[in-house]
Amino acid sequence: MNLLRSPIISLCTITLAFVSFTSYPSQVRAQFDRPINNFFIQRSQQAKQKPDFSTVGRPSPTTRTPTTSRGTCPSTNPDLTALIPINNWGQTVAERPTFWFYVPYDSQQVSSGEFVLQEEVPGEQPKLIYEISFTLPKTPGLVSFKIPSTKPPLEIDKNYSWYFKLYCPPQDEPAADPKLELPVLVKGSVQRVKPTPELESELKAATEPEYKVYTNHLIWYDALDNLTKLRITQPTTTKLTDEWTELLSLKGVKGDDLDPEKLKQPIAGSVVVQE
Repeated sequence: MNLLRSPIISLCTITLAFVSFTSYPSQVRAQFDRPINNFFIQRSQQAKQKPDFSTVGRPSPTTRTPTTSRGTCPSTNPDLTALIPINNWGQTVAERPTFWFYVPYDSQQVSSGEFVLQEEVPGEQPKLIYEISFTLPKTPGLVSFKIPSTKPPLEIDKNYSWYFKLYCPPQDEPAADPKLELPVLVKGSVQRVKPTPELESELKAATEPEYKVYTNHLIWYDALDNLTKLRITQPTTTKLTDEWTELLSLKGVKGDDLDPEKLKQPIAGSVVVQE
């Protein structure tokens, strides 16, 4: 009798244990499921969060469009615009980055231009690095300026301020030297940073386009340059135009002085540097 009773008791014990566990799933299972569910919810929320360029940089009193005298250059709508975040500050990992602007003038209206780069020295006057003269493309539109290979590279972790100046010849004296007039200009800041291991790994993996990787890491100048150059090589790809508009619509970028819809302009090309 004892031999027969022992297996029955064991079976009853197992059955009761199983019933006990399944009878209060809200108390037991939830303890195991909650951390797992929270993990996937957090990852999903992180994936949905859009990059916010207002979280980097520093406040700036200037705007991305001219606020002072424009000399003899006519007013336009949209105006000359630097394609940079609201705080006029952005990062790059490039030694010699490329800057993009919307320029409403053609090469007949603007006789010459000048790009000025200064190193920002705390507690001192900015240190002039170089001044580069250039001419504009023939037509208005999106225009790029790349620091020439003949010029020194930006140094890592240093802050630089830049000025993009355009000189229009006087209406009444077209033969006069336009640089005697006040230029129309925009200005901003750039900081070169060392790529993080995460950034390098994601670029190497190539699971996303480069511009998206740079955007997710808030590397503004390289994100915009990479995406705009893709638009040049694939002009009929509407997705790239939409992505470009979305980049300019991100928090910390879009503002009263930068309307992405108004800046859906043709890509005119790069300036011609006068060495």
